[in-house]
Amino acid sequence: MPLLRGAAAIHRGLHTVNRTLRLLLTTLAFASPAIGATDVSMADGELRFPVPDQWVPIMQSQGEAETQVFQVPGSSEADATLSRVSVTVQKVPNLNGFQQFAGTLRSRATGLKEYATGKASSPTENVYTAREGQVKQSYFERYFYSKGYAIQLRCIRPSDDTKFGATFDKGCADVAAHMPH
Repeated sequence: MPLLRGAAAIHRGLHTVNRTLRLLLTTLAFASPAIGATDVSMADGELRFPVPDQWVPIMQSQGEAETQVFQVPGSSEADATLSRVSVTVQKVPNLNGFQQFAGTLRSRATGLKEYATGKASSPTENVYTAREGQVKQSYFERYFYSKGYAIQLRCIRPSDDTKFGATFDKGCADVAAHMPH
């Protein structure tokens, strides 16, 4: 008889552990900023945003300006090495400093080979194409100002792959939506 009571206690204990584990996993899933996303933190935690798990971090720099660069796998092996997203953050004293930050980065873009301006949908965007090696690239830049930080989101992909472009652009738009406004 004591053996049966012990087995029943073990069964109740396992049932409680399973219920607790299910509850914990459910809580973690809903607490995540985005399912299937990696949380990135910059500027000593002042800027946080999710990026898709498929995006591979390939570079990180710190200093006056902090930058994170992600390679975005493409529709072909050659495209995968060219498609990337970068986020650059710099502490600025005021809105004038933000405008100077954005102006400097925009002027660098005009120096790219075969630079051609595109149609931006807001004054905080810079849309253009340029040639990188043998490939014509589409560039989308978006600028944000928050908590004394100037932020640039820059998305670069081959211009000629429309199927991949739609997926890439959605990922870039999702990151932009999580930037502070």
